[in-house]
Amino acid sequence: MSAFLRTDDPVKTRRLLVQNTLYLTVSQVLAMPLSVLTTAVAAHYLGAASFGYAYLAMTMCVFGFQAVGWGHENVLPAVVARDRTVAGDMLASSLAWRAGMSLIVYVVLAFACYLLDYPSEMQWALVLSALFMALTYFVQACKDTIRGLERTDIPAYIHVGQQVLAVALVFVAMALGGKLRAALLAQSAAAALVLIATLPSLRSLGVGRLSIRWSTIASLFKDGTPFVIFGVAIALQPNIDALFLSKLSPADVMGWYGVSRRLIGTLLLPATTIIGALYPTLCRLYAHDRESFSQTANGALRSVALLAVPVAVCCGLFPEIGVAMFSRESFRPAEDNLRISSVYVALVYLSMPLGTTILAAGKQRAWGFVQCLCVAASFILDPILVPIFQRQMGNGGLGLCVASVISEAVMIGCGVWLAPKGVFDKKLMRVVAFTLVSGAGMIAAAQLVKPFGPFVAAPLSLAAYAAGLWLMGVVDKDQLTAIVSAVMRKPAALAPAVSNS
Repeated sequence: MSAFLRTDDPVKTRRLLVQNTLYLTVSQVLAMPLSVLTTAVAAHYLGAASFGYAYLAMTMCVFGFQAVGWGHENVLPAVVARDRTVAGDMLASSLAWRAGMSLIVYVVLAFACYLLDYPSEMQWALVLSALFMALTYFVQACKDTIRGLERTDIPAYIHVGQQVLAVALVFVAMALGGKLRAALLAQSAAAALVLIATLPSLRSLGVGRLSIRWSTIASLFKDGTPFVIFGVAIALQPNIDALFLSKLSPADVMGWYGVSRRLIGTLLLPATTIIGALYPTLCRLYAHDRESFSQTANGALRSVALLAVPVAVCCGLFPEIGVAMFSRESFRPAEDNLRISSVYVALVYLSMPLGTTILAAGKQRAWGFVQCLCVAASFILDPILVPIFQRQMGNGGLGLCVASVISEAVMIGCGVWLAPKGVFDKKLMRVVAFTLVSGAGMIAAAQLVKPFGPFVAAPLSLAAYAAGLWLMGVVDKDQLTAIVSAVMRKPAALAPAVSNS
């Protein structure tokens, strides 16, 4: 391992984290419009009802495939970051586990759909979604292993490449008159091609010979169990939401809700990118340098606080921009979902890095229990709120949006209590307070320029928010210099990250 990565120098750690985050951020920025475009085209051709079945099938797969991943997305990068010589064994053993569990999970989900008396269209959506998920999980195992080397450039290229292939193949399928089945098969083909291209390149990246070991599989099972409990709790909540909505509301309502969730997922990508680069580094720092651990976690929370407010405000004030990509004629009620969910977006931006910090500190079981509280809240609130909003407003999905806000607020409260000492300080509180003030200025500016239309009002209000942060000194010269420096560094500078010397 290179001396660069062995040092716990705060400046170099910050530079590495910023650089890794930027690679993932750029990849997400490039892939995000492609992913949204793929979904929007499918939704436009399918309509609200069929898109609702597709959303339900994918939601069920996301839940069931927690057993396929079994928390390896956290175990792989953490173990490889600590000892790179085991990368080949870890990856091969994880792939073997995922292959066997994928078939088992699909059979269980298909039987569940049969018991729930869903139509044949739902069964087709399920089998094709399961195929896509299995291939995606194989690709993800490769990316997680490489991420453990604290290399995020290669996973970024893989992510963008898969999205480019997916959008191209889906467009071809739709142009040839295909429907839901063709769209899902096209996405599966894209994942398969990326996997075939990735596997041969692993050795050159520093991953040793792939070797399946039962002892490694057992270790992955043991170490991943706390994470899978947490992952199941996360995936179970939207699964419960979708099941209640599918039984208590018409299929069109499921389609509206599916579109709003797809757009929210897109809005959360910046936070997801940050924690993707953050987790391996926090694991290393917690084991060797607790002070740097606290400083890094604190810096991540300050960064997401700066992003949370403008993203949430845009979600609440300009939902028609996102829905227009899917067809306002078919999915206009999704705009109301987004208005309520804007509060949820702001809360998730804080809970994601907070949860990552807690997981890196070894409190997986405690954080998993917190997530279970949110699941319990959905069980209680969904059957109450969905019928109320369905009767009063003709959109039961609004009830799920309200329940999500309540659940996420509970998570934030528990996360603050569980956070390791030193993560929260006055500087963080100051940043949060100033972002809220700037957010208020953003809302005021949006109202002033609202007559010019959302496509003009949105960028002007964002400019007002940025100006407020600059005037209050929240964004300083050092932060801008660090970002510019990381951007200007050449990719070759990461070569020591895979060195075995």
